[in-house]
Amino acid sequence: MDIKIEKLLQSLKGKKVGVFVDDSNLYHSYKKYGWRIDFKKFRTLLARYCDLKFINYHIAIPAKSDDVFRGTEIFLQKINSSVTLKKKLLKYTPVAGKFMKKADTDVEITLDVVRNIENLDVVVIVSGDSDFLELKNYVVHDKNKNILFVGYEENMAWELRQCWHLYVNRIKNEVVLQ
Repeated sequence: MDIKIEKLLQSLKGKKVGVFVDDSNLYHSYKKYGWRIDFKKFRTLLARYCDLKFINYHIAIPAKSDDVFRGTEIFLQKINSSVTLKKKLLKYTPVAGKFMKKADTDVEITLDVVRNIENLDVVVIVSGDSDFLELKNYVVHDKNKNILFVGYEENMAWELRQCWHLYVNRIKNEVVLQ
């Protein structure tokens, strides 16, 4: 593992950490880059460096009639023992004669952080979505806690690159799902 990454992970030593995963953001990266995070491996990696309290995995579940339903089901079976699943139904919005799929889990993730912040020292958001920038302001400025963004390098919003972040690509060998 890269020395910079080792140093970043070492800075979590002794800290109570909660992880909040944005599946919708990761899904598009999975499709684009061809590999997924194994959350059992990710849990093991983090737990070596911190007091990992939980990994809350926020996901919008597709309808059974959706082509991706079965793949989603298989993936969730693989990660189920390593995370706490926070499910909601995927929205299908008609646009120009087709259906646009929307997960819209950002508010749920934000409220999850707000509900858990008092018991944590560090919030880890696994997403590259710039919508979480205001959450960073709340965590850091209002609650005087730390926040770390983890996401695929190619999919990390420029605003989040200015924050404390870790590109999951750099730990791929430790966390890739086989």
